[in-house]
Amino acid sequence: ANEGPTTDDYPGLVGRLFVLNHVAERDYAFRRVGYALEQLFGRQLVEHNFLSIWGDSDRRLVAAALNTAIADRGPTLIRARGETLIGKRVDLEFALAPLFGKPGAPARFLGLCQTMTPEEVLAGRPLRRLQALAIFPPAPSLSPAVRIVSSR
Repeated sequence: ANEGPTTDDYPGLVGRLFVLNHVAERDYAFRRVGYALEQLFGRQLVEHNFLSIWGDSDRRLVAAALNTAIADRGPTLIRARGETLIGKRVDLEFALAPLFGKPGAPARFLGLCQTMTPEEVLAGRPLRRLQALAIFPPAPSLSPAVRIVSSR
């Protein structure tokens, strides 16, 4: 009997997953972080603010993307460029899906970070800075509706 997919079917995927907790207005704390992601950044990320891995100029933009995902109840995608201290770069993609629990409970996100360029270019050096290249908010959900216009 087929029991469905397993982690063996997607090697490397689990290590790139993470969970964020929306703790305060501009504080999205890493709650769980996959091993591959911590290797990429060269440090433990649990309890650190997700916004802290972004450059100063991008933090508000990333926070706005997360707030929009919560409000629109849909996933957001962030394309980024990561850079090491010696200037080696990789392109990354963050997919962030809001997880909704009980009403009034803090919002959480399930995230996936994947590199779009081979990580070998980093030569084992950790990323120190992220720059947001593009942000794709949730697609608007347009419910079918009838609009009546009256004029005299």
